[in-house]
Amino acid sequence: MRFVINRHLDRLPAAIINQYANLAVADICDALGRNAAFPSALKPLGVSRILGSAYTVNLPASENLLLYYAVDNANPGDVLVVSCGAYDERAVCGEIMANLAMKRGLAGFVIDGAVRDARALKELPFPVYARSVSPNGPYKDTCGEINVPISIGNVVINPGDIIVADDDGIVAVRAEEAEELAAQAEKITADGLEKLRRIEERGTLDFTWLYEKLKKSCCTINNGC
Repeated sequence: MRFVINRHLDRLPAAIINQYANLAVADICDALGRNAAFPSALKPLGVSRILGSAYTVNLPASENLLLYYAVDNANPGDVLVVSCGAYDERAVCGEIMANLAMKRGLAGFVIDGAVRDARALKELPFPVYARSVSPNGPYKDTCGEINVPISIGNVVINPGDIIVADDDGIVAVRAEEAEELAAQAEKITADGLEKLRRIEERGTLDFTWLYEKLKKSCCTINNGC
């Protein structure tokens, strides 16, 4: 791994990012083709909602030297998205780092690895996602990268991507598709609300599409035993 720090980060205007403030991650994932979520192994320790710009950190397993740099140099509203090679037996941050990030106005941590001080993080009004909890502390000896494309599972995260997280999980939205995707997700949200309204008022939904699919698939529906 190289030792590279890219200080410049192109962030989208707040007006575009805020289009995602009330959108569910599930609806955003549907708009992205239903295969865009971060690995489900990443869970929130406490607060789950995140919205902000991705400030990416690529760390070797067990190391956190550049995480200190990231906390000290990221802008308010940035989300630290940290790749640790998915190594989950040594924490790269805990209560102290999360408190500092919160005081500096950062929007959250997404750690593809382990954290510690779990009880304190659960009580903190600052979102921290991680793969696991481990009391083992990190080393501060080797290299890493700041603001480069990183991968978490099958998801590639670019610096400046919009990061959205809620109780269902996490998704990254690329800058070039952010406005169009927000409109698509809003339509999906509106459609879901309309379905809920119909259920409340009528106790049913229009399943014509279902039976047409079953008919086209040559499904046999038996009426008796």
